[in-house]
Amino acid sequence: METKTDKPVAERLSEFLSRLTPAAAVKLVSGLERERLRGTTGLPYDLILSSMRPVLRRMDMKRNGSAMPMRQFCMPFESLLVEARDPSSHRRQIARTSIVPVWTWLETDLLPDTLPDIAGRITEHTVSGDNAALFGTLNVMHASCSAAMLLALDGARRDVAQRKKLEQRLGGEAGLEDARVMAEALAVAPQMLSLQLGLPKKIAEFDDGLAALVSEAYEEARESAPLHAIYVPLGVMNRLAKPWQILRLTRKLSGFGNDAAVARSGLAELGEIFLGELEDIAKCFEVRRPGKKTDLDYMLARVTRFAEISQGFIHEIDIRRVSEWGHRILAARARLSTAIAEEMARFENEVARALPLFQIGSYGKSGPRRPDVTSAPNFEQAERATAAMRFLTGACPAAESIGVQAHCKTVGQQIETYLASYEDGLIEEIRRSKGHERANANAYLEIAAGLRRARGEIALSDTLRRRGKVAGAQAS
Repeated sequence: METKTDKPVAERLSEFLSRLTPAAAVKLVSGLERERLRGTTGLPYDLILSSMRPVLRRMDMKRNGSAMPMRQFCMPFESLLVEARDPSSHRRQIARTSIVPVWTWLETDLLPDTLPDIAGRITEHTVSGDNAALFGTLNVMHASCSAAMLLALDGARRDVAQRKKLEQRLGGEAGLEDARVMAEALAVAPQMLSLQLGLPKKIAEFDDGLAALVSEAYEEARESAPLHAIYVPLGVMNRLAKPWQILRLTRKLSGFGNDAAVARSGLAELGEIFLGELEDIAKCFEVRRPGKKTDLDYMLARVTRFAEISQGFIHEIDIRRVSEWGHRILAARARLSTAIAEEMARFENEVARALPLFQIGSYGKSGPRRPDVTSAPNFEQAERATAAMRFLTGACPAAESIGVQAHCKTVGQQIETYLASYEDGLIEEIRRSKGHERANANAYLEIAAGLRRARGEIALSDTLRRRGKVAGAQAS
């Protein structure tokens, strides 16, 4: 006999939800949609909302706007939403926390009579599945909201008192800026919404077919709202695995792929986004002092990002060396390469501090040296040396893009010479040492093996450990 617990979860959930009153159903749907809008994860939204459809169909649809229409309001600029605003980003972005204040502003101040009626019809068409009516109503909502917001924001721009009042309402200057981005994106909502629904969420390769679709939507947006058409490629760019591929639009639009064509096509902002990021990375290196509380792993990620952007950027469009963009790319590259060269210049000393030598006899500085195993290793220094090796190993593949080929080669050779000599000496120390010096020698061996591994030399690292075991066995 089948019991309640034997029923599928969806069936039991549907039975429970079917017993909700209309008021409770509205409250539940609104709460769920608000949480999904804020980006809350871990809730079975689709399962619950699909189970709610029979309840919603029995509801009286004459009610004020809910989170369901609010979510539809956000769909055109969905790709611009971020969980937390990044002040250093050169991209246009909208914090999710700004959505509810802006929607409330529209409901209560800007469109108090119009928006509730539109919201009710959106909910009705969504539940009934009448897509034609739904999209027609969405177009009305997006156009009405955009026009009302742009008008109000323009007034606030010219009236200081009005601006301060609006900032308080929307969450400060950042909230006001978010509202402006929403309003401008909604000005080209039909094209934005078409691409949101028609393109994959994540685009691995922006091929000719996709570029043609975006180009067509961009041209349509330029005809209807030329000042805000840039949002079409901006929204698509955030879906690309390689964002710089959005510059392929210039070839579709003008037939040329140089920086002058980008400017003529109205897409110069796209290039400025990548140029700005390159310049920020260069400045990040330029303003810091080599070796002073430097997170080399983070810096390596920045170097890798610089190489990816510069290679992709230059691959997608023809940058003329004499152009403004050409000068800016070369200048950023020069600043970055200088800073990296200064950083790498200390790497051999970092290794020497982690794996110290001491002078044998009285021959002066040019005399023979051997590993100093009289003291235990400084593991903090060893980690700094290991981080330096990770940086060197990771940065060298990008050396050509950032102009440090010669430095990578020179520093790599210096460190290789030091390690090879030190390792040979350390094996001898393991053979001859006893007690705590033997323990120290084995600890230094592990550090040296770790440096080899950080350099990507896994086989040499394993070989060094085996040599150490053999030397220890011979000494015993």
